[in-house]
Amino acid sequence: MEFTILGPTGLTVGGRAIPLGAAKQRGLLAVLLYHAGDPVRVETIVEFLWQDSAVHARRPLLYTLASRLRSTLRLVGLQDALVRVPGTGAYRLAVDPELVDYHRFLRLTVEARQAIDRHQHDRGIALLTRAIEMWRDDPLADLRGARCEHLRRDMREKQFRAEKLLAESELATGRHERALARIEPLLIENALDEGLARLWAAALHAAGRTHDARDFVAAYRRRYRRAMRTDPALDLAALETAAPARSQPAAADTAVPMPRQLPNDVPDYTGHAALLDDLDALAAGDGIAKAVVLTGMPGVGKTTLAGHWGHRRRGWFPDGQLYLNAEAHGPAPPVRPQEALHRFLVALGVPAERVPAEAERRLDLYHRLMSGRRMLVVLDNVVDSDQARQLLPRSEASFTVVISRNRLPGLSVRHGIRSLTVAPLSHLERQRMLGRIIGARRTGAEPAALEMLARLSGGLPLALRVIGEHVSSRPDRRLGDLADELAGRLLDVEGDDTDEMTLRTVFAWSVNALDPMPARLFLALGLFPGSTIGAEAAAAMLAVDVAGAERALDRLARAHLVDHDTVRRYRMHDLLRQYAADRAEEDVPPEQRRAALRRLLDWYLHTAVTAVGLLAPGRPAVPDLPEPGGVTPMTFASDCAALRWCEVERPNLLTLVHRAAAEGFHRHAWQIVDTVHEVFDRSGDQEDMREMLQIALDAATADGHGLGRAGTLANLGASYFTAHDYHRAGRLFTEALRLAREHGYAELQRACQHNLASIQLRTGATRTAIDSFHEVLIDCRAVGEAPGEAYALYHLGEAHRQLGDRDEAGAFYRRALAVWDRIGSLRQRGLLHVRLAELSLEAGQPEVALAQGRVALGLHDRVTDDIIRCDALIISAEAQLRLGRHRDALADAALARAVGDELADPLRQARALVVSAEALSAVGDHDGALVRGREALGLLDDTDHPQRQAVRDRLAMYHDHPGRREERSA
Repeated sequence: MEFTILGPTGLTVGGRAIPLGAAKQRGLLAVLLYHAGDPVRVETIVEFLWQDSAVHARRPLLYTLASRLRSTLRLVGLQDALVRVPGTGAYRLAVDPELVDYHRFLRLTVEARQAIDRHQHDRGIALLTRAIEMWRDDPLADLRGARCEHLRRDMREKQFRAEKLLAESELATGRHERALARIEPLLIENALDEGLARLWAAALHAAGRTHDARDFVAAYRRRYRRAMRTDPALDLAALETAAPARSQPAAADTAVPMPRQLPNDVPDYTGHAALLDDLDALAAGDGIAKAVVLTGMPGVGKTTLAGHWGHRRRGWFPDGQLYLNAEAHGPAPPVRPQEALHRFLVALGVPAERVPAEAERRLDLYHRLMSGRRMLVVLDNVVDSDQARQLLPRSEASFTVVISRNRLPGLSVRHGIRSLTVAPLSHLERQRMLGRIIGARRTGAEPAALEMLARLSGGLPLALRVIGEHVSSRPDRRLGDLADELAGRLLDVEGDDTDEMTLRTVFAWSVNALDPMPARLFLALGLFPGSTIGAEAAAAMLAVDVAGAERALDRLARAHLVDHDTVRRYRMHDLLRQYAADRAEEDVPPEQRRAALRRLLDWYLHTAVTAVGLLAPGRPAVPDLPEPGGVTPMTFASDCAALRWCEVERPNLLTLVHRAAAEGFHRHAWQIVDTVHEVFDRSGDQEDMREMLQIALDAATADGHGLGRAGTLANLGASYFTAHDYHRAGRLFTEALRLAREHGYAELQRACQHNLASIQLRTGATRTAIDSFHEVLIDCRAVGEAPGEAYALYHLGEAHRQLGDRDEAGAFYRRALAVWDRIGSLRQRGLLHVRLAELSLEAGQPEVALAQGRVALGLHDRVTDDIIRCDALIISAEAQLRLGRHRDALADAALARAVGDELADPLRQARALVVSAEALSAVGDHDGALVRGREALGLLDDTDHPQRQAVRDRLAMYHDHPGRREERSA
């Protein structure tokens, strides 16, 4: 099996090309293959496929593409390769990178470079030749747009480097003519590339064509001077004595000092290819006093990146490099600008005793000595814009890289200097880096342990080097054992023979430099159990106003101790979170930690009550709510805003109730779950909801709250009911009813009786269910409980429809709809319109059914309920099929199948596939229809829903129709 993205997206199995569908589906696969094994956020995928950020509008289309792609992958044996990563809003394609041509190309080039570094040129040539032969056409050919072009440029640059490296090795082994043949087309496309020009001149000289080499160098220098308005480092004198890939300094350079202060490069540098390209573009561009700022969190590799780039582009700066560690973070005090100027002047040849004492004269001399010189200046570990500003050369020829853990807006605003953020390495890059440090033999023997070590590092090169050093110094230990050991103490493992290179020390330098309020918030974030946080929740933890929390979060973001997840939400790196938790344990008294957690739980509980009150008006109030405790819950201007908050906070709430239960806040744990289940059971995978409900049940038991326990039992039963597990749901409802009767909870008794009647309805005891629902209806009307009345009317409609009495069913549905209209529940109105649409379809009125289905879909846009949406799409597809609009039917059915996938609901998936099969048959695609039918039958094996047999019967009718029988006979 092989996937290809170095050209059109492709998949071959056993030498046979597998069809991958339309361009957008191939594009989705290309994006996931490029990031093979790593999660890719939905926002990123949308930007790649549609070149916009309209995630909400594109999400349904993406669901469809993902569903189709899953089906294709399943056909070739990759059953669960494409998955949604829980709580991240991301997709991940879990395939071995070795199956993807691009990732094999990267591995081969790395191995080739390692072989060449060991002077094994023949092996390097063989590996590079194999790698380059993989390129078929433009990479990622099925993607368009600016973001893709950026990736394509990066991939082509890697191909270009591989070609150059191959030419260098061919030249080093005396294959001059082959090197010339390889370099010539590259030189046509990269006429100003100095390294390539040097190779060409050296190859000509080595082949005995010295006169041609001299003519080329002279012409190249003229061309370079016209384009770049400066002289290249390549000169005539270098031809006689230079090694093929190196140039000697010009004779004039020996008359003045040429400082080479850049720290040593690392031989196994890995990753950040796009940032290296950005630095190339900025350094090669026009402009006065060219400069760039590199920022990023501590340990992310900013200095190493700048040093690696500086060594790689040393030829661009023939007059040398200046380097300063400005000591913004560390044990020493920050370097004053005047002291830094003194160091630079001495490096530029000024005797120490002749360096001017006056600040202005010192600065003026620095600028005069730098004037016209092509130098690289690296200002590392800078504290703020003012410290860097005085050290920026005015020379047009020089290029300055400013490195800081803090964002330096002053340089951007006042000087227009661009800022680049250095991000953690991707998962694939982490594994490669560890492989280079530890060795391929050990990492290849324990791939699972390698993956765990890569995950532990969080993508920080410093952490990877600490891990690599620790593992390398223990050659007899299994990687798995070392991974388990490091999981608990990575922050304290030493990276060298001092304690200054532990992660804990490096993080501490940044945190200790914070002002009091941001420092308090940093420690509080160590207590926060979720993945992302907004200013309102941060304000609750700190007991400050939202504006103060926003300022503190902004300060942490400028110090790269948190990152913006979205416009008003923030995310903390896992290792920083662990460090913050450890510091909070040491520095914050237990009573203060507990008070902060209590305020956070109060805030989440009361904000959830407010949100759900808008989304589910009329639902019973949560019993025994605590006072807000000095926090200010959020309010929402609309039900859409409330729904957005619920969707964003869903991953946080699962971890929050875990923490609440573990810390003894049992009442908060079950009350939060009791509040949000009304919204969360409408969409998404329900496994997390059942996990939350189980925690809530244990918490209510520990709390000794009878109503809380009984209500949670009922809610857990409802979750299993939705999953068609009626046996377990019935046991839970029965136990909840027993507790409700025992303690006299009349409202809960009616709800449990209603739920048990629903099970009777679903399991075929329709007449018994009708009697039960009438009893519930009488009880609800007696006490004026409108939601209970509406639900009873709705289910009486369901029961009469099940008996085939459509008129009576329609009457009950409309009476229920009138009650829901009066209450104002959008969700239930959507449900009733779906049921009325189904009745219209059964009555032979597809146009009416289509209109009612569209009403339900319109309501879904305001109150998300994927179950209702899926049913509405299936009805719409059925109606389109009846009207002969087969392409529209296929589109709606595909969308319904995708939503069914997200719900993990096999019955709804199967119903959507049945419509697809019939629509495909109607347009003559009998093979496609047969595939859909078989898939539907396979899904039905996973459910015991009563409707399963009806779907099976419909499939049997389709598969036995005359056209199909004739086709099988033929």
